[in-house]
Amino acid sequence: MSTNTGRGEVPHSNIIGKRFRDIVLAKTGHEFRVYEPTLAEYVRLTPRVVTPIYPGDANIIVSLLDIHVSPPSESDADTSPLEILEAGTGHGALTLHLSRAIHAANPALPKLQSTSPDHGEVEDSAREDESVVELNNISLEAWKQQRRAVIHTLDISKEFQSHARKIVRNFRKGIYAGNIDFHVGNVSAWVASEMEARNITEPFLSHIFLDLPSADSHLANVAPALHVDGILAVFNPSITQIAECVESIRTQKLPYVLDQVVELGATATMRQWDVRSVRPRSVFKKASSSQASQSSGETSDETSQDEAVEGQASRDGEVEDNLAKQKSDYAMVCRPKVGERVVGGGFLGLWRRMRSSGEE
Repeated sequence: MSTNTGRGEVPHSNIIGKRFRDIVLAKTGHEFRVYEPTLAEYVRLTPRVVTPIYPGDANIIVSLLDIHVSPPSESDADTSPLEILEAGTGHGALTLHLSRAIHAANPALPKLQSTSPDHGEVEDSAREDESVVELNNISLEAWKQQRRAVIHTLDISKEFQSHARKIVRNFRKGIYAGNIDFHVGNVSAWVASEMEARNITEPFLSHIFLDLPSADSHLANVAPALHVDGILAVFNPSITQIAECVESIRTQKLPYVLDQVVELGATATMRQWDVRSVRPRSVFKKASSSQASQSSGETSDETSQDEAVEGQASRDGEVEDNLAKQKSDYAMVCRPKVGERVVGGGFLGLWRRMRSSGEE
């Protein structure tokens, strides 16, 4: 096998066994230097069956998730591990970035035994190899029970999940693969089955990342699994999909509070967006006129909200025209907080899990 370049083919046999920064020759005689790919280069250049979350966006997402881990210690035995759910594995690019972020929390992988080279009787060699594989599996399972941080990554497609496994396993000899548990299925169903299997009703996830269509339909189902003050992140290509999440949270009274919405992409520079449900002035004036008996010194929450809307009246007025056609008194506002152009490949909404009534 060989790799084609603009200056000739480089046989893979010329690369195997070389050290980093060694020179290899193409068939044309041109020289190439061997480098170890960075994670960013690996994500961009590996074969794909689905568009990945590119390195720049992945780094920003991991940063905004605000993940903090500590090296393993004896005092960890009485504490629960940090568990993160990624729904929508896709290419596995963000999976690798998340795993790198938590890697320091886990103990070193056990040294696994290698299978024996071909020697002696074939039957004896095969039996010995089976024993080695079994011992390695036992060692890995025991190590997994000691992990202090775990990425649960889930995809509805077996094809995508299988491809992502290869992507993760092939990066630097699987350095981050042990931190990740792969699953196939629906995220709402997985959360329910996981809580049932653990026989728990308490939350066990510190972060939930949803990168899938109709993310708003899963918000209520994943809430019981997310720790109070845990982060829910939704990544979608359209700002209207983030708006659907905002509206679902409002109408269903879900225990989330919006932290921020940012636009990602090569030229977006993390521009923040204003995404919220508002009661336009005409509706508020009708409501306030029925409350004329209240003293002028009292200020309701709706009044405070209306004052915020008034401050942006020139851009909010347009929502009133469409309100008469809707059953709800609320309308959505979706616009950049700065600038005028809409450029970028995706939008990230971040919410914090609030304490529900009845929770201590």
